[in-house]
Amino acid sequence: MKKLWWLGLAILLAVAGCSNNGENNAADNNSADNAEETESTEETADVSGAMMDFYLNMTSTLNGVDNELNEFEAAMGGEEAPSAEMKEAAAASATASSEAVQGMEVSEELSQYEEELETFKSTLAESYDMKATELQNEEVNFEAANEKFTEAEEQIGSLLEEAGLVKSSLSNDVNG
Repeated sequence: MKKLWWLGLAILLAVAGCSNNGENNAADNNSADNAEETESTEETADVSGAMMDFYLNMTSTLNGVDNELNEFEAAMGGEEAPSAEMKEAAAASATASSEAVQGMEVSEELSQYEEELETFKSTLAESYDMKATELQNEEVNFEAANEKFTEAEEQIGSLLEEAGLVKSSLSNDVNG
């Protein structure tokens, strides 16, 4: 019985050794492919980092200028209507938010996404412009502006995923 056990162990080791040898030969033959794969992985990491920097910079910038707009929107759902001063401050905040988005620069590392990021910026800025315009009316309705914001949120979400990042909720990140 012991002889069979040793024979089985020897066969198992031989098979394992052969399979590793085949993997090593394949790795040697594909060393150029591995170098390209490593370079591609590094580029993806650079793009992911740059995309994350862009997104975080944008959300922190917006959170610095859209406070009054967020307060007005929160007050719209309350029992008391927002004051005229709050409405005026919200309009200024919406305009400042639009200008902040338009002023965001796309880094060179994101050049492959530049067109899509510019479209996103344009869509997001337009949603803030729509809110600023709506705040000039006596009755404020942000429905169309919120739809435009959702469109921008979908655009940046797709770009984040394409860059290898987790899709984030722009609404939560700038309005939360």
